Amino acid sequence: MNSRNIALLVAGLVALTALILVVNRGGLLAWTGLIAGAALFAKSWFKSSRVDLALSGSLAAILALAWVGTYSYVISTYESGEVVELTIDTRSGGHTVRLWALDMGADPVVYYDADPEVAEALLTGNPLQFRRGDEVSTRIPEATPVDELGETEASQVLEAMGSKYGERVGAADVYYVLLGNPRDRVALVARLVEE
Repeated sequence: MNSRNIALLVAGLVALTALILVVNRGGLLAWTGLIAGAALFAKSWFKSSRVDLALSGSLAAILALAWVGTYSYVISTYESGEVVELTIDTRSGGHTVRLWALDMGADPVVYYDADPEVAEALLTGNPLQFRRGDEVSTRIPEATPVDELGETEASQVLEAMGSKYGERVGAADVYYVLLGNPRDRVALVARLVEE
């Protein structure tokens, strides 16, 4: 296989991977990979040069490093605040997630972009295990999809999040802008009432 074919293969794989990511989650890095990968593929196809292999390899490496770097930044920022752990029983088994907990009244409140199966379990109020530090308790979620929250309640959740976690909240914005969000996710706010 010559260098032109390898360059075409790498650029095509970058564009294909990015297309899958754009369809499934969006995000600036996925769109960048799709456009740059397709442009480099077309350039290599119609006007091949000796730098095409280096360009396509560099593009793949830069996008992979940007993705991993962004994800690492977001997770390390997220974990620097108080994080609680929920263990939720779903139809396909247990699901454990780490979330920020907001102190809004007697019971903690969490915001979660849940996959549909977990969202179903939370919305039906299935009991879950709640771990905060060394304390473990059983809680009943009173969950509401974010798009069904009243404007006042949504504002209160955002204010509580900003008040407790401060600048860390910006990491979520970085995540959604650069990496996107799976399109099937259901955004929920759940009050975790002690059983």
